Amino acid sequence: MYPLKLKPIYDKTIWANDRLTKLRGIEEKGLGTCWEITAHPYAQNEILNGEYQGMTLSELIEQKEHEVLGVHPWKKMLRLAYLDAKEDLSIQVHPYDEYAVEHENDNGKTESWYVLDADEGATLVAGTLTDDPEVIRKAIEDETLEKYLRKVPIQAGDFIYINAGMLHALGAGIFAIEVGTNSNTTYRFYDYGRKDENGNGRPLHLEKSFDVVDLTLSSEKIANPIGNFEKNSEKVLADSDEFQVILYDIADEMTFDTEGKDFHCLSFVCNDAEIVYNGTRTAVSYTENILIPAACGTYTIKGKCRVLKSIVK
Repeated sequence: MYPLKLKPIYDKTIWANDRLTKLRGIEEKGLGTCWEITAHPYAQNEILNGEYQGMTLSELIEQKEHEVLGVHPWKKMLRLAYLDAKEDLSIQVHPYDEYAVEHENDNGKTESWYVLDADEGATLVAGTLTDDPEVIRKAIEDETLEKYLRKVPIQAGDFIYINAGMLHALGAGIFAIEVGTNSNTTYRFYDYGRKDENGNGRPLHLEKSFDVVDLTLSSEKIANPIGNFEKNSEKVLADSDEFQVILYDIADEMTFDTEGKDFHCLSFVCNDAEIVYNGTRTAVSYTENILIPAACGTYTIKGKCRVLKSIVK
């Protein structure tokens, strides 16, 4: 095994910006979502380097599940994706495991966002200002839901955790990496009366949304201003039953160890770097995401950079 580079999978959205595509030299417009690390049936990353080049990540896991995932079952595989928003995303909610399995043949979805860039004055939604479902139902009918939304001001470097069941939405002008569970189930609660390119409103999923929403849930952001990388530092951003996200600011180099049991998802969210493993150096660019299989053991990241390491506990 070795550090795996994966082919990103882009999705068109009506709210797309072009921060990520410009960074990567892609001319196609409207690509608001990019699946970076995924073994979900909806999207299958292709491996771009080494012995397993050309295989999908799912195919590799099927053949060598223990070597890739270690002690964790496939259900615990993480999903990492970029969201690049020019407009507000719909107000939405994700189901918890039991509901998703029964109604969608999917896993529940808990997620988190680390913000790489944000326009001045950008906000996101994380919860509501009332826990009365009847007030929310009436507000949806009257198209006044926005006054009940709990909006959080956001800057580059901020991180926020979104539990299954929490009403939420990424806001306009935000470019973020989403780290979450292996799921693709989203219930759209409210969409600002927005129309698609054919003039049609997107469907809402109100019955299922009210089945799973918990209006008592909210979340606070964690601020992480970009520094000068004068010394190595480590900060736990999320530590839950679903996953752990740890932020590392690296001044020169840091060494990590999968211990043969954990796979590591690495997100390079500030500056380029390189990964040194088994005598081989792998160059990594800003915004790249790398999967370190559990069987790799020890590896080193070199360079002045900020990296998120996402793991399953």
